[in-house]
Amino acid sequence: MAAVPSATSGANRGRARGIKRERESLNSLPSDNEVTSETNQNTSRGPATDHSLESATDTPGMAPPLSYRHGRSDAPTPSERAEDTEPLFREVRAIPRMTPPSNNPQEEGSFFQESFKDIAKRLKAFNDALGELQQLGVSHDVQLPELVLVGDQSAGKSSLMSGLAQLDLPRSEGTCTRCPLHIRVSMNPEWSCRVWLRKQYTYAPPSGRNIEESDVTDADPFYPWKRQPTVDIVEFKTMHDNTEIEEVLRWAQIAILNDNKNPALYVPGSGSIACNTPIAQEADRTLAKFSPNIVALEIKGPHLPNLSFYDMPGIFQNPADAKDDYLVSVVTNLSKAYILHPSAIIMCSMPMNSDAENSSTFGLTRKLGASDRTIGVLTKADLLAPAGNFEQWLSIMKGEAHKTGLGYFVTSRPQGKTLEELGKWESAMFIEHGVDTWPSEFRQFSNRCGVEKLKTFLSEKLAEAFASSLPTIKRKVASRLHQLSKDLAALPELPDNIELEVESSLMQFSESCRQGIDEMMRLGGALPRAFGACLLHVKPRFILKDKSDNPVVEISDDESDAPPPRVSTPKRRQVAGQITPSSKRARFDNTNGLTNGHASNLKREETASPSSVTGAAPRARRTRLQPPFAEYSSLGSGPRTLAQVRAEIRGKMQAGTPDVIPPDVYQDMAMQSIKVWEKPMKTFLSATMEQLHEKLITKLNISLERLRKRLIYRETAEYLRQFLLQQLKQTEDLAAILLKQETQRIITFQDDHFIWNRTQEAQELKWFRHNMRYQARFPELAPRTGTWANMSPEQRIQESKEQEKESAKLSPDAFVSEIMVIAYIRGYYRLAANRFMDKMAQLTLGGMLPEIRLRLEFELRSRLGIHGTNPSIAYQRLMEEDTATAARRETLKAEREKFVRALETIQALESNPGLDESMYDTSSASMSFLRRDRDVVMEDSQTTSELASGEA
Repeated sequence: MAAVPSATSGANRGRARGIKRERESLNSLPSDNEVTSETNQNTSRGPATDHSLESATDTPGMAPPLSYRHGRSDAPTPSERAEDTEPLFREVRAIPRMTPPSNNPQEEGSFFQESFKDIAKRLKAFNDALGELQQLGVSHDVQLPELVLVGDQSAGKSSLMSGLAQLDLPRSEGTCTRCPLHIRVSMNPEWSCRVWLRKQYTYAPPSGRNIEESDVTDADPFYPWKRQPTVDIVEFKTMHDNTEIEEVLRWAQIAILNDNKNPALYVPGSGSIACNTPIAQEADRTLAKFSPNIVALEIKGPHLPNLSFYDMPGIFQNPADAKDDYLVSVVTNLSKAYILHPSAIIMCSMPMNSDAENSSTFGLTRKLGASDRTIGVLTKADLLAPAGNFEQWLSIMKGEAHKTGLGYFVTSRPQGKTLEELGKWESAMFIEHGVDTWPSEFRQFSNRCGVEKLKTFLSEKLAEAFASSLPTIKRKVASRLHQLSKDLAALPELPDNIELEVESSLMQFSESCRQGIDEMMRLGGALPRAFGACLLHVKPRFILKDKSDNPVVEISDDESDAPPPRVSTPKRRQVAGQITPSSKRARFDNTNGLTNGHASNLKREETASPSSVTGAAPRARRTRLQPPFAEYSSLGSGPRTLAQVRAEIRGKMQAGTPDVIPPDVYQDMAMQSIKVWEKPMKTFLSATMEQLHEKLITKLNISLERLRKRLIYRETAEYLRQFLLQQLKQTEDLAAILLKQETQRIITFQDDHFIWNRTQEAQELKWFRHNMRYQARFPELAPRTGTWANMSPEQRIQESKEQEKESAKLSPDAFVSEIMVIAYIRGYYRLAANRFMDKMAQLTLGGMLPEIRLRLEFELRSRLGIHGTNPSIAYQRLMEEDTATAARRETLKAEREKFVRALETIQALESNPGLDESMYDTSSASMSFLRRDRDVVMEDSQTTSELASGEA
């Protein structure tokens, strides 16, 4: 199209000055050298085209310009040559504006004073760049100018959106307004539409109750949608037939409302749900009814405006179901969030068949202080009552009521008409004045009536806002890119020689494990001794007084078995010296605690001592065991009385064999006392393995300190745990067999050891029994202090002589046989306990630990995959980062790539702000570039085919 002719040469000179000033303003933008960027810039620019777009298009004879399109998301491609008959440039005349005077010094002499062809090119260049940045998602970090369409439900917003996008978009209730839509349109020789889902929120409703209005707060404005740290962009479908757009858009919205399902299931033509379920049925049973996630449309085609805007769900006050009352706040908060963006230009729709005072959305823009950034759009002009009062609408158009900073436009989009018919309708109504119902009083505002006029205004305003804020946007993008690169550099990188790093670390760990196991086998005697002490502690107990005697005293190795106190008398000799009783034999007194991990848990038991050698001593409780055996301090059956022992003997005595103790008496009583060993045994084995595991984990932390964030560390720790558990299970199985052998029958060939144990028990039992009988006979005498176990040999000889003298004053003991049976049981129990302790020590220190030492390295290397046929793959895999660090790295990479593309977009716009004719070239080279553009997919997106192959 030829340049618009000017009326005078002076006008031409004024326009030339405007072009010069505009170019000077563009030259004032930060240069590429001032911005940190990791991209390669195309520096082959002609000397006279510093700000041309030559390097941003594929023209014949030139390589594709990487600085403008390489690596970018699927932004609208460079525009083609505009036709001379393009309607946007049919008329040149002054257009009255209702906008207030601008304080922007760039406005005078801006590119809007140039020829309309240059304006069109610049509008496209700036709006394409803006749309590209919005599509990349950098608006979360850098405020971008944006158009936001808001309004109440039934305010004609859907019709307005369809007119702006120049498409027959769905108008079914609840279909296209249940989530924000980001619509981006631009000129292109061929029509196409790509649909994305931009997901930054996940749906997390409460369990077991309905959502309440109180759940929606300032801190949680879209409840129950929860914000994610990153934005997931999922490509949904690409179309080349505009008749498909309604169905695809409705299914895309259903997919975004069903946050718990794969979006690929809802893709028309391929998704299983979309192919087998009616769309109306799916629309009625979505997981959520509204979503803050975005459905994005990128529409290209001939004669389309260069525009990018957001369409928000319509605000409402009274949902049909009371359970949905919370949605009123959610939907309002959605619009509020976009209105509050300081760089947003707000389009607020108000229907002319209702009072302006009824618009909740307009009141919201005023309340949020966005009136100066608001364009009022009066919709449904065809429904204005012919004889009604339209003075309020005239006042609004004149700027006398409901003032907005950017004035008002009027549109009329009756239902049931095609886009072409709607264009003719608005032309007839607002330009030709051929609709009688439209009052003539509004003819003075014809320059602000119709969607075409609105599109032109919006495109200019958006590009103007973007141009003025471009230096700030560039600085923020560069700053964010620098920070992302810095964060990435702080994460650990792979070493140069992966195989050497893995092998040296594993060899160091294996050697340190062998040293640790050797140390544990050499110094690990404390835990077996503590286990033996536990077994002796739960030995069978008996009460050595008959029920006719008093008081009843329970036999034990501590002072609880001592005779009860009585009034002191000088007639009864006391054992010389103070005696401190103990429940342990001398051969188990070396329980100084573990040296390998349980030093604080397994200490020597402290012995309880009486308060005084003479006088009344309090009744002492049984000594408690220390961890890990503390829970077994009260283990075992309750003490038996002498009468119960006699009853058991008589119950098993063979008839006619008096004074013969049946073997079953010894067998049953001994085995019953041994069966309680199972739990302490398992605790001993588990504590041994826990001790070993703690030691080896310490070795692992030292050996693989440099690789703590790599997969090899996590896998080695897990395989170590699994191997030790496997060894523990095998050891427990062997221990169970040994325990079963102990509980089958009495058996020992250590005759001397058994006889010695039985004799010692018999002497102690007789001593206690004599003292109780003598004290019961002579209660006025002072009781003896101390216990038999703690007496020295000399004291025991002296005690025996004293008791022999006292026995003459007593009748023969009726429970001599029972005492000897008890001595037999306790003597064998002591022998069996010591024997089982040794077996467990052999099983762990001589069996389990050496087996682990021998097999550990081989097991770990096998499970890590290093012994496989292709260890290089295993080395590479093991040096991968842990999940959290890897996810962090990938997130930073995606963010950095996004801002690299954003910076390339800005730099390309600086180098050629839309004045190059090649932008509109439709040559084969340009078409090839456009086709290649359709194959560009953002790095963090998923294609529909990939999703469908995995689930559909």
